Formats: sequence, structure tokens, C-alpha cells
Amino acid sequence: MALEAALWIQSDPQWQAPLFRKEFTAPAAAGTIDICGLGYFVLYINGKRVSDDQLTPVYSDYHRRADREMIYPIHDTFTYRTYYRTYDLADYLHPGVNTLGVILGNGWYGQRERSVEGAFWYGDPKLAFQLTLSDGSMVVSDTTVRTSPSHILRNNIYHGEWQDARLLQPGWSENGFNDSGWEPARPAGPHDSILCPQECPPDRIIQERKPRLLHEIDGKRIYDAGINTTGWVVMRTWGEAGSQVSLRFGEELDADGRLDIRSAGYSDQVQRDVFISDGTSRVFTPMFTFHGFRYFEVEGQGEPLACQVVHSDVPVTSSFSCDNEVLNWLYHAYLNSQRTNYHSGVPSDCPHRERLGYTGDGQLTCDAAMLMLDAAPFYRKWIRDIADCQDVVGGHIQHTAPFQGGGGGPGGWGCAIAVVPWQYFLHYDDPQLLEEYYPHILHWLDYMETRTENGLITWEEKGGWCLGDWCTPGLKRPDLPDPLVNTYFYIKSLDIAQAAARILGREADLPRLQGRRQRAIQAMEAAYLDPQTGSFCQGTEGADAFAVDIGLGDARTLENLAARYAARPVYDTGIFGTDIVTWTLCEHGCAQTAFDMLTSRDAVSFYTQMAHGATTLWERWDARASHNHPMFGAVTRCLFYQFLGIRQEADSRGFAKVVIAPKLVEGMDWAKGSIVTAHGRIAVGYAKEGSKVRFTVELDGDVQARFQWKGVSHPLAAGKQELLLPLV
Repeated sequence: MALEAALWIQSDPQWQAPLFRKEFTAPAAAGTIDICGLGYFVLYINGKRVSDDQLTPVYSDYHRRADREMIYPIHDTFTYRTYYRTYDLADYLHPGVNTLGVILGNGWYGQRERSVEGAFWYGDPKLAFQLTLSDGSMVVSDTTVRTSPSHILRNNIYHGEWQDARLLQPGWSENGFNDSGWEPARPAGPHDSILCPQECPPDRIIQERKPRLLHEIDGKRIYDAGINTTGWVVMRTWGEAGSQVSLRFGEELDADGRLDIRSAGYSDQVQRDVFISDGTSRVFTPMFTFHGFRYFEVEGQGEPLACQVVHSDVPVTSSFSCDNEVLNWLYHAYLNSQRTNYHSGVPSDCPHRERLGYTGDGQLTCDAAMLMLDAAPFYRKWIRDIADCQDVVGGHIQHTAPFQGGGGGPGGWGCAIAVVPWQYFLHYDDPQLLEEYYPHILHWLDYMETRTENGLITWEEKGGWCLGDWCTPGLKRPDLPDPLVNTYFYIKSLDIAQAAARILGREADLPRLQGRRQRAIQAMEAAYLDPQTGSFCQGTEGADAFAVDIGLGDARTLENLAARYAARPVYDTGIFGTDIVTWTLCEHGCAQTAFDMLTSRDAVSFYTQMAHGATTLWERWDARASHNHPMFGAVTRCLFYQFLGIRQEADSRGFAKVVIAPKLVEGMDWAKGSIVTAHGRIAVGYAKEGSKVRFTVELDGDVQARFQWKGVSHPLAAGKQELLLPLV
């Protein structure tokens, strides 16, 4: 069993980023190691860094926290899990004496400095490893391991890292180093957690960008990375011994060209790296922090060599382009936002101020993410986080997973336990995962029943947030009633549970689920439907779209929805309503209105963000707060499902059988795109040619599909084919 023979060890708790080393003898250049360093670790063998992993291992709810009573709103009945890494050391070991070295960072485990959502410190960093050699013998972590402080004076995932070159110990992870001044490692005590191998992709350096010097103000040089991104800056320094080079990071510049840090954490949470010189020319790179930024400020004797883009290694598997600049921008801005919010196995809301795995944001965007990215192993891990942070007794789903505090609501956030496994099943044709989490879905639905009043979901945990939608235009709370939104997500999740029950052969659950759905629908219509007009809540902030999407109301409800946004195709919606309005309009014959809203040049629009020069999506329509939040990017799924028309059949399991039925609109004369499914790649394109339109379809693998246009179905064969059909 992994790490069974290892002792968890640690150093003096006053040391930041301690070093550990152990010499041992190997019979051959072969061996493997299971290793976990909490919060983050970097492993060396004979002075050589093992692997290109960054910010590893992935983070989770490691174990019960001593300050649990300070944290709201939870019950202390989670499932605790810790991930370890396994490395093949054949390229690092040699016969004879070898040295293993590890440097530990605080990561999420030892994060003490930020407490906005609560105190989330687990403990002092600690280490366990079990190295198995070719003859079956083991080298394990124990008190024979030697430890020392490192040259890293401070490291915090939110605030940054300080390094002092004067404290470097050259050769510390190599044979023959004199560690007589080092201390024996201390036992860290038992680690009460489920140990699991890390199977989701680690963070890596994905790209290097050359920063551009913009100007100098008051001795501070301002640089532009070219895009809003995540990672760090590689610095070359040459100052006198003891001199400092300081870097600060932000997303924007103010009117005078100075660094504006407000959207990335304000003055109480500054992203800052400090490098202290030993009097020689050196290159510094942070080890245990990352930043969310486009611009950065340098003060002191140093030169930035590169901006290294760092995030989880989740590659793009889609493409999209058309003759509308806003949609092209939206596609790329969403992908950049989503990928730069993947860190340590968690999809965060933003990569600077909060960095939390909000279940609302994560469930909202998971369909688009799985559609456009090779994201299966990443979401397998995060689904487990959601389930692990479910209250075992009551069924409550936390607003963040792993749980790190934060606000949300019972519906749009809690439904992640149903939505994310269901989307995983649809995209990857994997019923095993759906079966594993089906009991968790039912447990959460039971919890939601306890949060009802007159059939509506009206409350959550005592004293906590109970949001419906979020981030509508302006700074006010949404006008859309919270119970309407929460009950909508409850009904959607009941639909998922019924579909899952049929797939998994759990038909005995259907009557109970159907009965709950009927009661919830009746409650929604009784509370919010105006029988005189057919609208819900006067149609405010997409209310009629919420209703139509789950089959509420009558023909007038859809008519009112279509008329409202055709008359003024501008979003008045929050993070959920924006996606639901866009989707529902497309689904019900109003793709033109949806297109007009997506490409609107109103102040509340994606165009405004593009015109501002944004390369990621904003948290709020008016540019207040974060400028890198992927949540509004959920609408990008419509580029593929609706405008290109790549859709799975309603009774299909995954994309084995698809229907391609593009929805053409005025204002877009050509479009093309592709996705990679569990059964192969699908590429669709079209171009209007006078009174006709030329469609191009390419099918790889074992995808079975048919093409639908103007009520006529055309069977499609594997390979590439063209269809020239009447436009009208």
C-alpha cells in the first residue's frame, strides 16, 4: 500500500519552505517513489528536479481541521482525502550512493494569511515518501531524514513568495553535502485521511511569453504580459548583496498608467514577489505561488526574462471561427478564462482574489468545458471533491469544493452534485461514474426537500447565504426571486436523477422523484405565474426562460420571452440566467435573438469587454471586481450545439449517435468548428452562397450521425463530405 511504511515528518514550524535530504544506496538505476508533501513539494534526486509538475499535489479537503468550529456553514461529516504522486526514478538514480531532496511549500495546507471566507489552515507542512528500489528494498521518510530552513522566507498562494539568495545552500540535494548543521526531521503524527494516487493532470508551465516594457513611473517599471493569465515572472537580478527586487501584479492599469490591483484583491491582498540579491547575477522563479495578472510592476535592479503561463495541463480539443468578431473573441476569452482557472485539480472562480472551487461556477461551465477541452481526468477529481464535501448526515453540498468557505445557494451551487456527474456521463459515455455518485444525488435531493416552504426552496444553512442568481447588471442583488432560481435547479436535478435512474436500472426510484417534481412545478406556477399574462415575475431577468426550460407556463410564456428580448436584445441577467436565456431562445426557434444578444454592442455585452481589450471574461458586466471569471462563458456551448448544430440525440449515451442541425442567422455568413468526443472528432462548417448554403461535415472514429436541414434528414458517412442545400 502506498506510503504504508512511511512516517509523516516535518521541520521546525517557524521555517518557511523547509529542505529535507536523505542519502541512500541503490543497487541499480531503477526505482519508483510514492510521495506526498503538504501543501506543495518539489522532489530532487541527485540534484536533478524530478518531473515538470508544478504546485503539486492537487489539493483536497485533506483532513479535519482544528479550527473547524470557526468555519461556516458546514457540518463536520465530510470525507477526507489526500493525493500523492508516483514517479519512475530510472532517469535519476544510479548504482551506489544517491541523495533524495525535497523542499516543502505551504500551498493550501499551510495557508494562514487569507481568512476572508474563514480560517482554513490545516497545519504545518509535512512530508511522507516511500521509495522502492529494484531489489524490493525501501527508502522511507523517518527521523533519519535531515532538515533545514531554505532560502524561501515567505510563500503564500494568495500573497506571493520572498526568496533570499544569501541563504541558498548549493548542492543540498546532492551526494556529499555537509548537513551536520541540519536537524533530524520531526514526526508529524498520524494523517487521518484516505490516500489516493493523483490521476488528474498536474499544473505545468504551458507557455512562455515575452513581457513588454510600457513605461516607468516613480522608479517602477510597468510591463504587459499581453494577455490576462496565470503563472509567474522569471526575473534576472544583479543588485548588491541585500538589495531587493519587488514585483506586484494586477489585471489593469489606472488612468495614469500605474498598476491597478483592485480587481485582483485590493490593497489588503497584494500579489507580490520579492527577490533579495546575494550580490551576484541570478535568475529567480517562484516555486510555491502563482499570480493572476496581465500587468506587473518591477522595482529594483532586475529584468523580467519571461512570463511563464502556469495552469493545469488540460489541452484544448475544439476549434471555432466565424465572420463575427465578438463570437470569435468570446470563444477564445472563455477558453483562456477557464484554463487559467484550473489549478491543483480545482476549477476556481478567479485566479487571484478568491481562487476557490465554487460549485455554482463549476457546474455552470462544466458542459462547455467538457465540450471544448480534454477535461475528463480533471473533472473526475473535482466530482470527487464535491461528493467528499457533502454532509454525510444531512446531504448538504458546500458552496466550494474542496470546502474553503464562500457564499452561494442550495440550488445553483448545490446542484453541482447532479449536474457535473451527468455532464461527465454525456460527454464521456461512462455510466460507472454516474452510478458511483447516484446515491449522492439522491441524498442531496432529500436535503433540498428539507429546505422547502410551500413547495419552494426557500432557505439553506442557518446564518448563511441563500442566493438565487448572481451578478446581474449593476451592484444590486438580482430582482429575480431566489426561491424561483433554487427551485428551478431542484427540478432540473430531479430530471437528471430520473434519467440516471432509467440508465442505471433504478426504476423503483422514479415514482418518488416524479412526485417531487410535480409538487415543485405546482408550487412554482402558484407563486410566480401570472395567469393573465402567462409570464413569471413579469419576465424580469430571464424568469420566463427559467420557466420554459423546465416546461412551466403555456404558449404565452415563450411568446413573452421571445418578444421581450427581440425588442431589446440585451442581457439583464446574472450568471445562470444569461446561459438559460441564450439556450432557451435557441431551443425554441429564436436563435436570431440569441445571436443578437451574444453580439450586442450595448454597454452590458461581451462586445464591451472585447472593446476594452479584455482577453478573459469579467466577473461583472460593468468591469467591477475580477476580470478573469469563466462563469459567463457557459453560453459558448451554444456556438457548437446551436449555431453549428452538433447535438447528441435525446436518448443517446454520449456522442455515439449525433444529429447535426445548424441554426443559421443573419449577421453570420460563415462559421466552422470542431470538437473531439468519446467516439471521435466532429467538424462542421457552413458558408452562405447566394440562395444556397454549403455545409461541410467531417466525422472521425465511430461517430454515427445524420444531417437535418429544413425538415429533411441526410445520413452521413465517415470522413469528409459536403452538402449544397437551399438557404431558405
